[in-house]
Amino acid sequence: MRNLVLGLVLASGGAWAAATDDYLNGQRALDAGNRDKAVYLLEQAAGAGLVDAQLRLGELLPGQPGERWLREAVRQGSRPAAENLAQRYYDGSAYRRAAQCWLKTAGQGSSAAQARLGALQVVGYGLPKDKTQAFAWMNLAASAGDAEVIALRDTLGEQLPADQREAGEALSRTLTEHPPELAGEPPCGE
Repeated sequence: MRNLVLGLVLASGGAWAAATDDYLNGQRALDAGNRDKAVYLLEQAAGAGLVDAQLRLGELLPGQPGERWLREAVRQGSRPAAENLAQRYYDGSAYRRAAQCWLKTAGQGSSAAQARLGALQVVGYGLPKDKTQAFAWMNLAASAGDAEVIALRDTLGEQLPADQREAGEALSRTLTEHPPELAGEPPCGE
């Protein structure tokens, strides 16, 4: 039995090493300008479950093929894949789907996602138009120190009555613990 377990460990290690080699060789092929070879090698690594290869293919491939690999990487926990997928949805005017992915990454501490959620709520794209909650997201994002986000938060705060601004500040302290849910929208990556 011990030899069987050892054999399985070695076999999976060999597969993992091959996937890593495919990924690295795919990256080298990209650097050399050989996109077709790169895509082939990255697909081999991505199919073996290498998250970095799935993310890279998602970035490289347009449309559904790229989206498929991004979703796979998101299901394995890749925050960059979720942010990339959110941006694709946003660019395609699928604002609720974008919001769903940004909610996921905002909860993981992404100040960029937090700022985007605030922007969506200011105008009511994908999320209900709610300037108090938008301020809360912007306030949370501003804690990362981005001067542009701080300026946006301050401008939005000036437009709110004092009680709404205070409510937004209080809400920003709990948003990542209790993010809003988008009923009827599949989780990011599905």
